[in-house]
Amino acid sequence: MEMLKILSQKSNNIFQSDAWADFQAGLKRKSWVVKGDNVQGLVLKYPLYKDKYYFFSPRGPLMTKGAKLQDLKLFLRKVEHLAKEENAVFYRIEPYVLDQADIYKFGFRKMAKHAPVSQQFSPDNTLVLDTSRPEEKILADMKPKWRYNINLANRKGIKVREGISEKDIKIFYELTKEMEKRGGYKGHEYEYYKKMFEVLGNGSDKGERDSSARTPRASVGMTEGKDVLKLFIAEYEGQPLAAILVSYFDQVATYLHGASGNEQRELMPTYALQWAAIREAKNRNCRLYDFWGVSPKDEKNHLWAGISRFKRGFGGEEVSFGGAYDMAFDGKYYKLFSTANRFRKLMKK
Repeated sequence: MEMLKILSQKSNNIFQSDAWADFQAGLKRKSWVVKGDNVQGLVLKYPLYKDKYYFFSPRGPLMTKGAKLQDLKLFLRKVEHLAKEENAVFYRIEPYVLDQADIYKFGFRKMAKHAPVSQQFSPDNTLVLDTSRPEEKILADMKPKWRYNINLANRKGIKVREGISEKDIKIFYELTKEMEKRGGYKGHEYEYYKKMFEVLGNGSDKGERDSSARTPRASVGMTEGKDVLKLFIAEYEGQPLAAILVSYFDQVATYLHGASGNEQRELMPTYALQWAAIREAKNRNCRLYDFWGVSPKDEKNHLWAGISRFKRGFGGEEVSFGGAYDMAFDGKYYKLFSTANRFRKLMKK
């Protein structure tokens, strides 16, 4: 419960921050900060079909300790007014602390597997590591094989360096393409990673912000002189073998994306990368390292089962969220797009 409390704090939530809004602006996505009494949400606008759109608040909206249902009602009224102006069919939320019964009172329903754009949501379950402990304790709580593999990577000459240039983000992208060829994974386009690196990492391009489109606010959670995003690359004799993108936002580090090639996998470069990222979290005084998504323990055939086994070996505590909920502004179109999504998935089988 303590970990969930830390994750839900506004200052620790990169997905509800100015930094994330700037990244989305770099991808030419419009966003607003919608504010009510004790409720605030970064609302992103995504294309749906032709002139139809939908709204999404990743890991939001956020509610202060004294928030009441009346505050949420006022907030949603503002979002609905905005939806009429922007032709948004529905609004998807991922609240940390709201009770499902309360959400249902406002017309939300749990996102179904055939809901429109059903792939657009954050994981319901994640694995969180307490990085406030000494390194020796973190290592001791790992599975023995994981400690062995971290040491093996070091003994065999795996070097982890920080990516600092566009050339490095191209390395990351090429590794994602190799991983996709192995099956079971589909990454983003190159421009997505490039813009993320530019806006949140070492790049100079901060995106185009539409100051008239959303409520201006000061950035929160960004430590002076430190980048929000780090790219770690594991190499053997100068050859890139694997890479990860990790955000460091106030008290929470989040493993966002990973990629690995087909060569020298027996040298355990992915273990070295995670350990380097965890140590960086400690250096930045982050309290938590969020592995960002694991499969339910009882679902052995889950799409994330393999990567989840890898993450669980590092120890940590599993945290479950309420999931994603949709509120339809236009019931007719919402049902139409749900039917189309169901048909598309049937055709893929």
